[in-house]
Amino acid sequence: MVSEVEKFLGIDVGGGSLKASLIDKEGKVYQEEAIPTDRFWDNSMFLTNIHFLIEKFQKTSFVSIGIGTPGPIDIPKGSIIRSANLPNLSNLSLIDSIASQYKVPIHFNNDANCAALGSYFFNKDAKVESLVVITLGTGYGCGWVLNGKIFNGYLGNGMEAGHQTVITNGALCGCGQRGCVEAYFSTRGLLERFREKTNISLSDGKAFFKLIERKDEDAQDILSLGIEAFSNSIRNIIHLLNPNKIILVGGLTKSKDLFFDRVTSDLDQIVFPVLRSHSKVIIGESIAGSLGAAALGF
Repeated sequence: MVSEVEKFLGIDVGGGSLKASLIDKEGKVYQEEAIPTDRFWDNSMFLTNIHFLIEKFQKTSFVSIGIGTPGPIDIPKGSIIRSANLPNLSNLSLIDSIASQYKVPIHFNNDANCAALGSYFFNKDAKVESLVVITLGTGYGCGWVLNGKIFNGYLGNGMEAGHQTVITNGALCGCGQRGCVEAYFSTRGLLERFREKTNISLSDGKAFFKLIERKDEDAQDILSLGIEAFSNSIRNIIHLLNPNKIILVGGLTKSKDLFFDRVTSDLDQIVFPVLRSHSKVIIGESIAGSLGAAALGF
């Protein structure tokens, strides 16, 4: 008799949608579901929709549920402290609510950590002892997998590398502080710096990089400063952690031809040579956050 393959459910909480995937340990996807998020959901509405999403998988069995959400979070308490994308959430006891209805282990972590774990398990280039994954999208996220395990930090809010200060008294970041690398090298950061410089609001990152391709001087200045900030943030990570590999994923990497060579050239100049020779920085394939969340249960 052939035993049934173990399946793991993963949920990725995003600003635009809640996405869920049912997978096995090889990353094979058996079912995927998604529902749009409403940024004005309060705690009650958020939980109602999480339960609604999980119910879509009740025709099959799974051995655990993993959930990845933006921070700040409190892993021991299983709670979302607050959310920039869903501003009406506050001190939400997420895990207690789910555990009361589903008799399987519930795992919970930061969404960038889930991205790192997903890369470790499902990206063929990522099976190394010390792996850092940087997610470049609307913001700048970061996760560190050491010997196959996520580094959480206290309560689960470690590796907020997007909030390294790279320019003293610099641009205002979404976190409320000034000079963070996320304020210079992320979709939100690039668009906001361009708006400040030109008083023109662009629709998305694609519009910004089209201007780069057209040699727009203002956009080029903004990108050049962003690359400098980003390169220095990677320098800090390498000098602090000495990882085997840093993998860049996320929407901004689609425009890698317009910035990645400059980043690697910068790193050759500013990183301590011995560390630079042992830390490879590459563009990786994006792994769905829901797969990384499911991998929390492995």
